[in-house]
Formats: sequence, C-alpha cells, structure tokens
Amino acid sequence: MNKVKKISLFFLVFFCASIIGWIYEEIFYRISDGVWVNRGFLYGPYLPVYGYGAVLIILFTKKYQKNPLLVFLITMLVTGIFEYLTGFIMFKIWHHRWWDYRKLFLNISGFVCLRSVLSFAVGGLLLMYLLYPLLNKIVKKISVNKLIIINTLITCIIVIDTIFSLIFRNVNH
Repeated sequence: MNKVKKISLFFLVFFCASIIGWIYEEIFYRISDGVWVNRGFLYGPYLPVYGYGAVLIILFTKKYQKNPLLVFLITMLVTGIFEYLTGFIMFKIWHHRWWDYRKLFLNISGFVCLRSVLSFAVGGLLLMYLLYPLLNKIVKKISVNKLIIINTLITCIIVIDTIFSLIFRNVNH
C-alpha cells in the first residue's frame, strides 16, 4: 500500500471512530441519564478523542494483532493514559470537565476509571478485528485521487467545526 493510501486509512479510521464514539456516548448517556445531549466539544456528530484513540490503538497494537489478549491489555493502557491526559489538559485550559468519573470505581482524578478503560479495550478489539480490516479493504479499492478528495473533505469538516466551536460553542467554558 502506498503512502497516500496508508494516510487515507488513518484518516478514515479517525473519522469513523470519532462518529462511532459519538454514537456510543449518546446511547450510553441516554440510557444512564435519560436525556439526549451532545457531550462533545464540537458541534458535529463525532468525538475526535475517539478518533485519536483509535489511531493510537492501531499504532501501539498492530504488531501484536495475532494476540487479542495483548491487544486488549495494551489498549487499556494506551487509552487510559490518553483519556487521562486529554481530560486533564482540557480541564486546565477551559476549567470544564467534558466527562467526570469521580464517583466511579477506580477513577484517577475523575478523568479515567476502570469502566472507561475496559470499554475502550473492548472497542479496541472491535477496531482491530472488524473496523480496521474493513476500512483497509475499502481503501485498497479506492483510487488515490478519490482518497485525497475524501481526506480533504474530512479535514475541512473537522477544521471548520473546530473553529466555530472554539469561537462560539465553548466560549463560556
């Protein structure tokens, strides 16, 4: 696979995982809290933290893909560290928690907990054994020019949403 296709694969993983993460959180919190709320930082139906997490999972676990238990454990560690750092940094910048696990079992400063890392580890298995191989097959079938257009569109959507969210949505945080 050439370089453009490899980069395109990561763009698609990022975007799909961001959307799947948003759907997961909307359903989870609808069930637990009884309301629909866009819990994300951005306006759109995606949570980039899940996209970045998915890319990190692939980078850290791809060479261990033949060992699902190792993929599970590495994913717990990688996503736990990433979720903690992301929550901590966002809190320091905006003095607002986009998630708060302080009341949950085995949490660290409310930014990460056992439930979240276990959920992400299961998600990491789904990513590595279902989503990533599927997207890999799709990317191999699409021309480089079409992939560049798709990547550009995804980038424009995220950048525009980020700009508008920083200017308007999160101004009070």
